[in-house]
Amino acid sequence: MTDAAVVGQILREYRLDPVSVRRFHGSVSGTEVSYQLRQPDGTAVLVRAYRAEVLLAPHFRGCGTTSVTDWLQGRAATLDWLAARGYPAPRVIATRTGDLIGVAGAWLTWATSDIPGRALASGRGQAGLLGAALGRLHVLGAPAAGLVAGPGFEAGPGPGLTTWFPAAAIPAALGRLDAVAGVLPGEWRPLHEQFRSTLLAVQRALPGLPVAVVNGDAWPGNAVVTADGAAVLLDWENGGVGVPVLDLGSCLIEGHLDPGLPAGSPEAWLIQPDPGRIAAVLDGYARWRRLDDAERLILAEGIRFAAACAGAIHFEQALIDGVHGATMDARLARLRNRIAVSQAVADLAARHLGPR
Repeated sequence: MTDAAVVGQILREYRLDPVSVRRFHGSVSGTEVSYQLRQPDGTAVLVRAYRAEVLLAPHFRGCGTTSVTDWLQGRAATLDWLAARGYPAPRVIATRTGDLIGVAGAWLTWATSDIPGRALASGRGQAGLLGAALGRLHVLGAPAAGLVAGPGFEAGPGPGLTTWFPAAAIPAALGRLDAVAGVLPGEWRPLHEQFRSTLLAVQRALPGLPVAVVNGDAWPGNAVVTADGAAVLLDWENGGVGVPVLDLGSCLIEGHLDPGLPAGSPEAWLIQPDPGRIAAVLDGYARWRRLDDAERLILAEGIRFAAACAGAIHFEQALIDGVHGATMDARLARLRNRIAVSQAVADLAARHLGPR
């Protein structure tokens, strides 16, 4: 299989006639690959392709499925739901038969519009735009209110579930942590204990937390500033119905990073808490939505939640699947950094928000 063969199938599936094609992620020799197709009118279409016969990657299974088809349908349905409400985000491009998800040989495809814009600049000013984009999203709510704490988590009509949907993600993460407990190196135990504590704290708090559509990956590298001066979130692989305070918590940590960080320099992905950036994200967010008391109480654990879910996966891969090397070392270093600075980030956020 070659890029030319996959692209040819995609062009037929979507009846596209681009003037240029660029692969921007993955490989046809792997399980996923993505292309940017520049159209004659100057616009672009982004097409993500996933091998249909491969189970969904573990870091996407928090939506409660291992099926790539079901997961893709949820992503596309989420963007359709946002489009109906006028929220600025990529729009789904239907196939020649009107379907939201296409089939190109052995690949399932998901096509969206490309959002033109400039990268968020480094520093505090642009962090406010990111916070505003998130607040504008969360204020939309979701049609599936009440699902998070329930025993079942089928989304039904409307947007899909975020890939960190707590009703599925927390039990799965706790199971992974239990599985590695007997082979855990001593120096990993503090992280293991913190992950477990965070997951249980969020689980206990869920019945009292609001539900809304979330992005699940709000950081400066996942947004552009458009001509009207607003930030638009680009990547919705993690998007869907979820818990806003967990989405905001992740943004307060990852909002410290700048676009274009070198993948080969793991130290560039470590952060030091910046009061100015934290304040800017919160101020931008508050333009659209304010946290209630239950969210304020759980914010510190919300800041740690994404690290706890990802950490459980990385521990399982390292200690049971035997995955080692520089990439795993970098992932673990990033987890340690996020947990180490999480309380400082939470304290700065609480100080800026003021008394409840």
